[in-house]
Amino acid sequence: MINKLKNKRRIKARAAGIIVSFIAAAFFTSGVFAQKQAPPTGGQPKAFVFPKQTTYTLKNGMKVTLVQYGAVPKVLMQAVVRTGNINEKSNGGWISDVVSTMLKEGTATRSANQIAQEMADMGGAIYSSVSNDKTVVGGEVLSEFDAKYAELLADVVRNPRFSAEDLENVRDNKLRERSVAMAQAGNIAWKAFREQIFKGHPYSSIFATEDDIKGYTLDGVKEYYNDQYGAARTHLYVVGQFDEAAVKKAIEAGFSSWKKGPEPIRNIPKIDAKRSFTLIDRPGAPQSTLYIGMPSPSPSDPDYIKFVVMDSILGGSFGSRITSNIRENKGYTYSPHSAVWTRFKTGYWYENADVTTESTGASIKEILFEIDRLAGEAPTEAELQGIKNYLIGIYVLQNSTRSGVAGQLENVNYNELGSGYIDTYVKKITDVTAKDVQEMAAKYLKKDKMTIIVVGDKAKVADQIKPYQN
Repeated sequence: MINKLKNKRRIKARAAGIIVSFIAAAFFTSGVFAQKQAPPTGGQPKAFVFPKQTTYTLKNGMKVTLVQYGAVPKVLMQAVVRTGNINEKSNGGWISDVVSTMLKEGTATRSANQIAQEMADMGGAIYSSVSNDKTVVGGEVLSEFDAKYAELLADVVRNPRFSAEDLENVRDNKLRERSVAMAQAGNIAWKAFREQIFKGHPYSSIFATEDDIKGYTLDGVKEYYNDQYGAARTHLYVVGQFDEAAVKKAIEAGFSSWKKGPEPIRNIPKIDAKRSFTLIDRPGAPQSTLYIGMPSPSPSDPDYIKFVVMDSILGGSFGSRITSNIRENKGYTYSPHSAVWTRFKTGYWYENADVTTESTGASIKEILFEIDRLAGEAPTEAELQGIKNYLIGIYVLQNSTRSGVAGQLENVNYNELGSGYIDTYVKKITDVTAKDVQEMAAKYLKKDKMTIIVVGDKAKVADQIKPYQN
């Protein structure tokens, strides 16, 4: 009977996976198949209404945003602390990651096992992560445990039990993570790309050295936490179904006596973009990893939304021009992709692809060709409308979960976009014209500001890439 139930679950899971894959394939590849047969014309997207928010500030400066959302009896709570890699000392790479990881390893009154067990009893698990500018600690639980979870989260964020034993375990894990990461061509290329673009700025460093990791001390961990964490840098998001009065009371009890701490800092890089080409030799590599990019607008820039539409047409969607060219038509690569990497007042566009070694030079040629083509000729209305419908659909899907709602609010707050940004986003996408798209490509995708990174077998690709090294 048990085996039969397991088999039924496997069949259902496999069927669900096939359905999801079919829907995703139909959705993302519509642009590709449109070349052969035009799909039915879609209707005009409806106005997007974001859920109502209530934001207030505790006496110590900590901000709290409450959003009653959804019908499922679950609630997400997520503390965003404005501290990350930009707050590290020059010889302390990844210590922010270490501190974030150790928050879950126990408090003054709870062990790591107790935290995990309490979260499991509430129907959830706790997580933490670090990026360049912030640390996120949070999780989801059943709504009936909303106030209890607020108390636990406050304990985790405010009262970490930093122990020598936990530090050694985290150090060993970080060394393994680094070893695995630096064996991958994509990480090698991304590291070189960031170092080239953000020279001298904390954004240039994405991996700690072995010496950095081995040099972590318990005193250093405690110093980082005490210097960088505090109420003034923290914004707590509560999204889902919850008892607002009980949650407010629990938040007040758990967080109001926390020290104010330092104000958030901004460290905007000054990018002096120049044409550069870097080849990193990887003897025997069966493929080459490419990163090609240049500066772009940030989310607070008036051009940003128009640029996002341009990026999606050029390389940011599965039916994009670059993907159709070097994947569908020529078979040089399996999954090329472009994106806009952003931080506060900072933006960078890049195209990334793992291509066959013998097509390394040809892939660069075709990517540059598609950039030139879009800068010189506006897309058709049909192509543009398809991409706009895709972007609006993705935007609505991204904001259809509790974590998506919290992430969207944090994005607006971090980038100082204003209260109307979310509600006008769909309209701004809708208003983008074909001429706007062409102008974005011509204005920003400048070859004299282009950074090109190639990780591959030098002996096999050197002659192919010569035309692009100047």
